[in-house]
Amino acid sequence: MNHFGTFARLAAAALLAMANAAHAQTPPATVKILVGFPAGGAPDAVARALAEELRQTANVTVVVENKPGASGKIAIDSLLSAPGDGDTVAVIPASVLALVPQTVKAAKYDSVRDFSTLGSVAEYGFGVAAGPASKATTLAAYKTWAQANAPQSAFATPGNGTPQHFLGAQLEKALGIALTHVPYRGGAAAVGDVIGGQVPLLITTEQLLVPHEGQGKLKTLFITSKERNPKLPNVPTARELGMPQLESVDWFGVFGKAGMTPAKVTQWRAQLDKVLASTRYQDAMKHMGYTVPSKQPDDFPKLLASERAAWAERVKLSGFSAE
Repeated sequence: MNHFGTFARLAAAALLAMANAAHAQTPPATVKILVGFPAGGAPDAVARALAEELRQTANVTVVVENKPGASGKIAIDSLLSAPGDGDTVAVIPASVLALVPQTVKAAKYDSVRDFSTLGSVAEYGFGVAAGPASKATTLAAYKTWAQANAPQSAFATPGNGTPQHFLGAQLEKALGIALTHVPYRGGAAAVGDVIGGQVPLLITTEQLLVPHEGQGKLKTLFITSKERNPKLPNVPTARELGMPQLESVDWFGVFGKAGMTPAKVTQWRAQLDKVLASTRYQDAMKHMGYTVPSKQPDDFPKLLASERAAWAERVKLSGFSAE
């Protein structure tokens, strides 16, 4: 009897069993997704839908960590101080990434050089809506009201230095009327005061306007997307109203720290492509009023550079000084 051969086979089987057990007991990798805005807001909702899909489709544990403040700068700083291994990423509106260095003096990062762009996961536009203070149902009617009520003519936004702030400055020039900017701490507060009649005009994301359509309190005058929103079918686009300069489509990007290995970037992009192809994720975004990109841009650095230039022009137009 070949006892040595029997022993060798048993030893090999034992080693294989140990390896399989060790593999089964290996905890999944942990991914942290940073969000620079409070829980419950639009960026947070997108990040949590993304996190849930990653949990479903990849062997990862996903933690969403809210780091609100300074128009997203706190989360961005946290990302840039984290290891560049690709296990910490941030979900950030592209406009915010482009704007913060232009509006916050303490922000020293470069929106193109200092990040690895991993993917675009949702797209959206902005909307301009009138409240009961003006009773306007069209942009032309609001302009007429504003000219007759110049001291009260104002627009509410989620805050100073936000994309909505600078779109308001651009709208002011396009209409040739004076509009006072009234910044709030978040979009919900701005919506509430416009509905309450304290401020006549609101600039916010399209998604925040959808629930109010047809309710008699807010009338969306136009949106900045390239096409009409299926949930706001009767609302014209800025281009339809002869204001192509106000056309603006923002997107939530997944960003990592610059210096991630090409293999890690490829892994992230492949996983995000799976997320975007998921019917479950598409339905979640549709329910929230977002568009899921059909394909990723070919050149993220070029896209980010063009975003930065477009917002720089709007900041300049507003006369805003970095704080």
